Amino acid sequence: MRISVCILLNHEYNFDYLQLIEEYLPCLKFNVEIKKEFPEEHNRYQLIVALSYQKIIKNVSQYKNVVIIHSSDLPKGRGWGAIYYSFAEKLSSYVVTVLFANEVVDAGHIIAQARFPIKADYTAPFLRSLDFKVSLILISKILERWPNGDYVGKEQIGNPSYRKKRIPNDNVCDSNENLYSLMPHLRGCEAAHPAFFYFNNVKYLIEVRPEISPSFPDELIIEFPGLNEK
Repeated sequence: MRISVCILLNHEYNFDYLQLIEEYLPCLKFNVEIKKEFPEEHNRYQLIVALSYQKIIKNVSQYKNVVIIHSSDLPKGRGWGAIYYSFAEKLSSYVVTVLFANEVVDAGHIIAQARFPIKADYTAPFLRSLDFKVSLILISKILERWPNGDYVGKEQIGNPSYRKKRIPNDNVCDSNENLYSLMPHLRGCEAAHPAFFYFNNVKYLIEVRPEISPSFPDELIIEFPGLNEK
């Protein structure tokens, strides 16, 4: 019997995410369904993953097969804009966390984390595609370790920090800064909400991308914090 997985998404990606799901969660091993609403028959699935889902799931803590994927080194970086803030805060590494769903946003026990360096040639669009790939790898690793559920998590330790939700006007560039100083901001912006500045009352959009496309990081580390306690 194949393992059934439900992935909750509420927006489209600008890359072939369906192909990535087939690559990292092959149909020979997993039966994967993509939904935009929380399934009524939630017990049909070994795992329900809120991968990109911003809707409220009522009484979510009662579901032991529902997990959240949030891209920060929790409890640091709860909230919004994980990809942008990774550049703006000049972080050296990027962390994707799988945690139990909880009534308090991004506060559940941590099941698994993946970590890799943010390299000099990374920009937000590439980091977003990496985020998706690594999320799928984590889902696969969790299901291989716990095919029938009974996932093991660890309570978050430390004082949480929160990132605010960004709006398009936050992408304006400070004309008093030089290009080098602006690079973290420019690397963190994406086509849907590009960086911009005004010159003679004309709005100009800015995009930066490396000449040579970056590659998947070799230095991917995956940990299961709850198991490390034993």
